[in-house]
Amino acid sequence: MTSRVAAELPHSKDLRYGEILGFIAGDGSLGKTDNSIAFTNSESYCIGRMLDNFLLLFGIGRDKFHYYISMPLTGSEAEVIKFWRCRIGSFNFRVNKYKKTKKRMGWFSARIHDKVIRCNIKQGIQNIFEGKEVSNAILIGFLKGFFAAEGAIIPGKTRREIPNSIQFPQKGRNIPESISKILWHFGIENRVVIKQKKANYYCVNITGFENFKKLHDLNIVGLHPEKAEKLERGLQAYTKVVSRKLKLPIKLLRALNKKPMTRPQIYDFMDSYPQKINGMLYSKTSYLVKNKLITKEFFDDGTILWNITDAGLDFLRGQE
Repeated sequence: MTSRVAAELPHSKDLRYGEILGFIAGDGSLGKTDNSIAFTNSESYCIGRMLDNFLLLFGIGRDKFHYYISMPLTGSEAEVIKFWRCRIGSFNFRVNKYKKTKKRMGWFSARIHDKVIRCNIKQGIQNIFEGKEVSNAILIGFLKGFFAAEGAIIPGKTRREIPNSIQFPQKGRNIPESISKILWHFGIENRVVIKQKKANYYCVNITGFENFKKLHDLNIVGLHPEKAEKLERGLQAYTKVVSRKLKLPIKLLRALNKKPMTRPQIYDFMDSYPQKINGMLYSKTSYLVKNKLITKEFFDDGTILWNITDAGLDFLRGQE
């Protein structure tokens, strides 16, 4: 039996605790009868991070775990063991070979048995899925751990470096719907879609530059170096595309930065269809309205003047 964990974790460790919950919910399991905690993944970084978190939070070193490798039939067992020993340590690995395993270095599983820690993790995941009040640090950590284990950045069809979507996939609809609510909590727009109907496989689907930027700013994708680099490259390449989409809104912001304007004045200045201008000024999905880049002031004589906000000024500075 391993060391026990305190009921209350220090706030500074909430993020790492959330990562553990996300790892287990995404690619792990909690035994029903043997009090086991297992995490299985093909990425050495995810396995290493999980083990480091257990040491930090629960005081359990890597030597306390049991390790298993599922590798391809045609692979070299010596090569696979050497690969994992370089990344995890010189421990004993139980190796099994399977036809269906395609990963060259196999799937690696770390397993430990502890009733108290298992109950702690199970309750932590349950609290998140039931929408109980937990700290934002735990929620962000959960998203980071889950995405590192299971998440995917889907490339665009024409410009491969620009993401078409970012996904949090999982079998069944319950977990994706819980993740969707957490993402909405942080202002990240998303929807739950079916990925493979026969396999009952769903995913949280996120699209759009602004949502990708929020994921980046919250460092939700940053736990996995390769995925973080993909998103970074995508955001840098995306900027040129976004600037074309915002041509009219930027033109209006620059005009309002010089002086407030009435709606008829905006019509004359923009030289565009009134319906299009009205959409920019009033629609909830308008980039200007959604991000609070413009505001309007009402006067006693009925005049309404549109003006730029501080957020709009910051946005303009970023376009220079």
